[in-house]
Amino acid sequence: MKTNFDKKKALGVFAQYGFRKTSVGDVANAVGLSRQSLYKKFGSKEELFQTIIEEYSEEIGLQALEILEEKSDDTKSRILSALDTIIGQHVDLMRNSVHGAELVRMGEQVMSSVGKGLMPQVMLKIAYVITESYDDRTKEQAEDDAFILFTLAKGLSLTVSSYAEYKDGITRAADRILG
Repeated sequence: MKTNFDKKKALGVFAQYGFRKTSVGDVANAVGLSRQSLYKKFGSKEELFQTIIEEYSEEIGLQALEILEEKSDDTKSRILSALDTIIGQHVDLMRNSVHGAELVRMGEQVMSSVGKGLMPQVMLKIAYVITESYDDRTKEQAEDDAFILFTLAKGLSLTVSSYAEYKDGITRAADRILG
């Protein structure tokens, strides 16, 4: 059941109030729809949240894959841009909300329960881009580099105090790993 509203705005409402205190009416107001239409389409706040997480994760995963396909930028820029799309752009949302960690935890539970495979695809694509661009890397080394960068990006998103700090950290790591 596809949503046709700004999922990032909806997630912002959950970040502002926390899952328990967010009402379907709060989300409806933020995305310009009626509370009744959201209840009719989703049935519950839990189903609404799960659908938003699933669809938003799919959207940003596909955007990251598209970025990695682009040949116009250098390899490091493409990888950093892809990581920014799936992880970095959410740092301020998580950091500026007392409910950010709760949403990340709930989002990861939703993603693991539905078995979405886009994030592993993004990591494999990063490894492919590294292999394609760096002759000195084996497939296994490129997969390790991709895993390290992805894991570091997630870790930074949970520990830094701002997007600027995230950007600095992941750029330094990419410079170290990719040269």
